[in-house]
Amino acid sequence: MSRIADDVLLTHLEVALAVAPEPTLAGLNADDPRAQRSARVDLARHLVERMRGFVIEGEGYASGGIQPCLFPGDLAPIG
Repeated sequence: MSRIADDVLLTHLEVALAVAPEPTLAGLNADDPRAQRSARVDLARHLVERMRGFVIEGEGYASGGIQPCLFPGDLAPIG
């Protein structure tokens, strides 16, 4: 499996967090521990959903080709 450049992964995670549902992000600071846990689970699900399209391995990327965009519509292809 190819290694992803830290700056590429950082950009994709930053975009995923920027478009995370506001109630989920607000729930991270809730007073109720159950609400906090629920918000963490929701955020993890959101990140997993966004990361589904991220191809880490493959001939094109390993040979220096263009890495497909993790978030179609959010950013242009990186490469």
